[in-house]
Amino acid sequence: MASLKIVFFGSSDFAVPALAALKEGGFAPELVVTKPDAPKGRGRKIYDNEVKLGAQELSLPCAQPEDPHAPEFIEQLNALKPDIGVVISYGVLLKHSLLTLPKHGHINAHASLLPLYRGAAPIQHAIWDGQQDTGITIMRIVEKLDAGPVLLTETTPIGPNENAGALRDRLAALSGKALMQALESIASGKARFIDQDEPRATYARKIEKPDGVIDWKQPATKVSLLVRAMTPKPGAQTRLGAKRFIVMEGFVEKDLYGMGIPGGLQSAGEEGIRVCTGKDIFRITRIKPDNGRNMSAGEFVRGHNIPPDARFG
Repeated sequence: MASLKIVFFGSSDFAVPALAALKEGGFAPELVVTKPDAPKGRGRKIYDNEVKLGAQELSLPCAQPEDPHAPEFIEQLNALKPDIGVVISYGVLLKHSLLTLPKHGHINAHASLLPLYRGAAPIQHAIWDGQQDTGITIMRIVEKLDAGPVLLTETTPIGPNENAGALRDRLAALSGKALMQALESIASGKARFIDQDEPRATYARKIEKPDGVIDWKQPATKVSLLVRAMTPKPGAQTRLGAKRFIVMEGFVEKDLYGMGIPGGLQSAGEEGIRVCTGKDIFRITRIKPDNGRNMSAGEFVRGHNIPPDARFG
């Protein structure tokens, strides 16, 4: 099997497990390309990019161009004579000058079963929509977003109580396995790319903070999907009086009486905060006050004076 000279593009921590898998599996990149270090948090302190730290830990060379399409950086890449680019969670749309540079173009690990959920937030949207399965798709990158021909997919079920954070961690690990299989098939000359079924394509737009506001008039099943999709970020938000809270965890149970007002509390204690919805009950088991810590429902109830007529929303 022929060896491949690889340039790796990635910026978020989602890309780090795949980078480690390539190094350990004999496909160490010639160069790791990531975004420049950026300010974060209220203090706007500059933090090291996670992929840069991962590359340093793996003793891999790393570049952080402001613009990966700048002529001087294109010249630097050309000097490497790469066979292929591997892109995962880079956050920059690659233009023609980069797409055509490697011999075999670029492949991308995308966190959905394409053509479903092209775009920025496939993991959250798959949970929010109540999908039973998702996975990783390895495709060739073209100029149209997430529309390139597919080399392979790895499917995994979505757990009945799995939130977006937990699923993201699993898919990050799965992406490394899928990329290894893809590179092996390309190196051996056995890779076969198949065009996507364009009429089936759906898009997963970026999730914004207002998307996380809970509408208690929705059925409890919909509330549960929203909570799981918005955890840990941006959070499933609700209000109790003047204060805002983030619902971190809970589950659906049947409403045996069906008399409650959506958002109203049927009961609140150590076992959870039972909230009426448009249909059935959503029992909150973990909740986080705005700018506070994640706590169990029991801790919350013990620390807050909740009137009998309290209502979320």
